[in-house]
Amino acid sequence: MSEPRLYVIGLDGVPFTVLRDFLDQGIMPRLRELAGRSVFRSIRSVQPPLSAPAWASFLTGRPPDEHSVMSFTERDPRAMRWFTPDARQLTAPTLQEMASDMGRRVFSMNFPVTYPPKPVNGVSICGFLGKDLESGVYPEREVPLLKQRGYRIDSDVALARHDLPAFINDLKTVLTRRLETAMYYHDREPWDLFMVHIMETDRLHHFTYEAFQKGDEAIRDVYHQLYGMIDPFIGALTDQAPPGSRFLLLSDHGFTVLKREIYLNHWLWEQGFLRFNHPRPAHLGHIHPASVAYSLYPGRLYIHLKGREASGSVPPDKYEQTRETLRRALTGLRDPVDGAPVVAEVLNGEDVYAPPGLRAWHDPLTAAYPDLLVIAREGYDLKGMLWKGKPADKTVYNGMHSYDNAFWIAPQTEKAAAVNDIREAGVFTAHLLTEMF
Repeated sequence: MSEPRLYVIGLDGVPFTVLRDFLDQGIMPRLRELAGRSVFRSIRSVQPPLSAPAWASFLTGRPPDEHSVMSFTERDPRAMRWFTPDARQLTAPTLQEMASDMGRRVFSMNFPVTYPPKPVNGVSICGFLGKDLESGVYPEREVPLLKQRGYRIDSDVALARHDLPAFINDLKTVLTRRLETAMYYHDREPWDLFMVHIMETDRLHHFTYEAFQKGDEAIRDVYHQLYGMIDPFIGALTDQAPPGSRFLLLSDHGFTVLKREIYLNHWLWEQGFLRFNHPRPAHLGHIHPASVAYSLYPGRLYIHLKGREASGSVPPDKYEQTRETLRRALTGLRDPVDGAPVVAEVLNGEDVYAPPGLRAWHDPLTAAYPDLLVIAREGYDLKGMLWKGKPADKTVYNGMHSYDNAFWIAPQTEKAAAVNDIREAGVFTAHLLTEMF
């Protein structure tokens, strides 16, 4: 008889309320069976609620300040350049590494922040931040098989900008190949830890969530089709799982309708806090030394601090005064279209990212986290492009991440029921891993 296995299924960006309704409506009968005998509740994401830091928090059981991935874009203040963090920035071991170190066989497919892949006792296939299969799969000998099966890391998001039906068809194609390939690997050997992340749900929501929430019948049918494709996969896993196996399913954040994108660096420029030394600013090196602050996505503000930023001019002894000036100005930020307030609150970076016991020791000259984190009101997405030429816009994106309303399905235990956020979900999963193996 096979030993029990631990299954982890990530459904990116799936809101608890949407999934609950789909289960009640019979759209996902196999998941409904599993959820009915499990803990099924809403949890929170990380702040800000982005897939990279959220999944990194799950995989490591650590908050962003401890695993060192805080967004899709980070900056090197000494070189005044930005970069995309990846698995090389992680400063804490992942679930995949933990299981490997225990001598257990691991299969991991499509999880963010697993590129470039680290050697594991098994197979690791990178998620959407990966460049290609050749550099995103361990061991590399699996690449020809994946290509033969038509496996792709991600869907063609660019299609959604000009041909939504073609994009939806592409989503279904990518999801079909992902699920088929996952089942192939599942049947190939008795993995101890079997992990699959599905990105297509998040992709669908970004371009259709407004229509879905308004009750558009055609879009609702697409949701039912896509979620309905996932349900038999979950059913097949539960049917074939050896006795004593455990199932964990979760999302990394919720979703809400996007009212408008707000270009925070444009606002900083309008207010006189940001200046440029180039007519078409394209990177951080184009920030004028006389600037007071700049922003990275989403809503992370960095004071142009002397001694930290290479071109910084704000004296350290003016740091708190400058931070308070920015805070007061930001609270008055209004939607340029209808005048509605945009900002819910402005938080000190250390109050979000630093451990409670170290917040009083915040040193802006050495801190890697932002000086201020701007939390937008629901429906506003605070973009971080350096120059947009306009203060706000409504684009083809009509759905955005939310901090609340992610979901969690786990074995019916007091510890699982006490999980409140995705980091705690990671801690629970690590404990379950050690208990089982």
